[in-house]
This record gives sequence, C-alpha cells and structure tokens, in this order.
Amino acid sequence: MHISNALRNKKILFVLILGNLLGAIIGFQYYIEIIRITDFPLYLWILIPDCPMAVFLLIGFYVQGDKQRYLNYNFFVFIQGIRGAIFTYLIVANFSSLDIEIVIIGHTILLLQAILILPFLKDLRINKGTIFVIFLTLFNDFMDFFGFFSFTTPTLAQLPTIQPMFEFFLLTIIGLDLLMILTGLSIPALFKRYEPTVAN
Repeated sequence: MHISNALRNKKILFVLILGNLLGAIIGFQYYIEIIRITDFPLYLWILIPDCPMAVFLLIGFYVQGDKQRYLNYNFFVFIQGIRGAIFTYLIVANFSSLDIEIVIIGHTILLLQAILILPFLKDLRINKGTIFVIFLTLFNDFMDFFGFFSFTTPTLAQLPTIQPMFEFFLLTIIGLDLLMILTGLSIPALFKRYEPTVAN
C-alpha cells in the first residue's frame, strides 16, 4: 500500500494518532518527573522535551488533509523526529541505567515515522518559513547545550558522568541537524530527477 493511501485510511490514522498521543503523554511525564522541567521558566518548556514534542507534532502531520500545504511544519517535524531518535540512541549507548528495550522501541517508531514524512517534502521550497525552521532547529541545539545552564542545576554539561562526552554530543547533534536540513531541502531535486517521465 502506498504511503499516501495508507495515511488516508481512517483506521490507520486513528492508530497512529492515538499511539503518538500516548507516547507524547508518557514522554512529557518523564520530563516532568525525571528531568524536572517544572524547574525551568514556563517559556522554555517547549524547547526542552525534544522527543515528546516531536511525537506530539507528528499528530499535526497526520491530521492534515493536504500534506503539501504545511511543508515547513512537516520539514520541522521530520528534523525533530530524526534528531530525537538518534540522540536518544547515543544516550542509551552511553548510559545503561535507562530502560533500554522500551526506549529503543519507542524511539525507533519515532524514527520510522519521521522518515515517512520525506516523500511529502517533494514540493518544499526555501522561503521565510523554511529559514525559520532552520533557525529554530539550530537555536534549539544552542539552548539544549548552553542556554539552560543559567536557569537550573544540575545541567547536561555539569553532570560528571556526561562532561567527558559533552563535545561529542554537541558536535554530533549539530552535525545531525545540518544533515537533516540538507536532506529535507534536497528531496524536491531528487523527486524531480527521478520521477518517471510521462509520455505525451
């Protein structure tokens, strides 16, 4: 079944929306109880729980009637989904205290859903909205690694077990985000190059 046809199936959409809603709730609960997001100023909350926010934003992608209408939104969800999943894999690989099986399965589902967005970026064009998505993505990187340090402790760079890996995580995430940005922007050219030629 073609992806676009599958996403028109009401039963499939219901499962995807419900699953992502539950996943987002579980993720936000983790950030409230473990990360203690409530210690941060309210206006920063949207920037901290990257994975739960990506899962929640996927619902917006699924409820769109015309998925070519909100291309910059879809572009942002694609980047955040890939970013969140791969970054979590890195965390799991370095810190075995996490519940590995559940985390890996959940974030692999997030990764696959983000990849499914790629075909719907075939009409993406660079405009003010696209530039804003790129800025927001890189700004999120900055806030994740530097901006939150002045608001609460302990922080990512201040935790002794994470400090030696700080530069690795920082460079990896920035590089990953730049790769996802370039991937998303290259999709229209790839579709144009490889789409079958319609005979006259």
